[in-house]
Amino acid sequence: MKHKAGPRLAIVNPVSLVGNEVKSILRQRSFPYEKLVLLDSAGKAAGTVTDVGDEPAIVAPISDLELEDADLVFFCGPPSGNREWIEKHEALEFIAVDLSQPTTADDGKLAIAGMNVQDLAGETLIVSPHPVTIPIALVLHQLQSLAPVKSCTATVVQPASEFDQEGVEELAQQTVAVLNIKSVPKEIFDRQLAFNLYPALERHEEFIVRQIRSLVDPRLELALFVTQGTIFHNHTFSLFVRMRDDIGIERVEQSLRSNPILAFPEGDQAFGTIDAAGRDEVLIAEVRADPTIAGGFWVFAVCDNLRRSSALNAVLIAEKLLFDVATN
Repeated sequence: MKHKAGPRLAIVNPVSLVGNEVKSILRQRSFPYEKLVLLDSAGKAAGTVTDVGDEPAIVAPISDLELEDADLVFFCGPPSGNREWIEKHEALEFIAVDLSQPTTADDGKLAIAGMNVQDLAGETLIVSPHPVTIPIALVLHQLQSLAPVKSCTATVVQPASEFDQEGVEELAQQTVAVLNIKSVPKEIFDRQLAFNLYPALERHEEFIVRQIRSLVDPRLELALFVTQGTIFHNHTFSLFVRMRDDIGIERVEQSLRSNPILAFPEGDQAFGTIDAAGRDEVLIAEVRADPTIAGGFWVFAVCDNLRRSSALNAVLIAEKLLFDVATN
């Protein structure tokens, strides 16, 4: 660290949904920083008044001077505005944690808390993977401890919040408009999303598959289909998995339950998409054997796309890099 009093942090695009979540998690976890600055790279939020802790704070335009003073910088928001600043991480001597998706930091180290953060020593450019990548990789990584995963077919329902606050607001407006039999706004989505489900406009499927294979196994047969659903927050995952060996559904569930990042319902509790909001875990709603394909089984899971799949992962990476804290 550059400063003896403690690390100096920066959040780029802090008024985005993910940026705001990073700020909230830093506070919730009592992250011991000496200074936190809020910076804008998208050209939209400079001058915005927000808060850091209990104190008002103003979002400043991003600059070399601000980055040079920082030990670690969280890059949120659109990748187009972040790329030139991320590329300066070596010259300005700060650690860059890139949450902007799909990332343009091709030479960055992919990292997921609970999987490979122990391998980050000396890294100065870390990529927190796509929010779809993280839950799937965590589940498959856990299953790999039993036997090699032969194939996985994944269908994902993507929430409106993947299009930031504008997507959430348009879905809300569409919902009200449909209920009142009025025309729906279509600025973010090209059609009615309210009470609808269709192939997602921005899918990044090949990008996500490459990330998962890089993290789990480059030989993995992985098919991914991303849909857009009438959901404000949280991803929903339906995974059909086949292992190299038929190990039995009881051992599959036992292995998944042994990982504290993966939570199962207790008692008469039942998990659905809305239950993931604000949760630190990937919620496993159901694990069941397929009755027609030998050795095949289904995993139905939900995950907060802003928290576990984005902001929390990035903060856990920062804790490991700056304080060598072993966290999940």
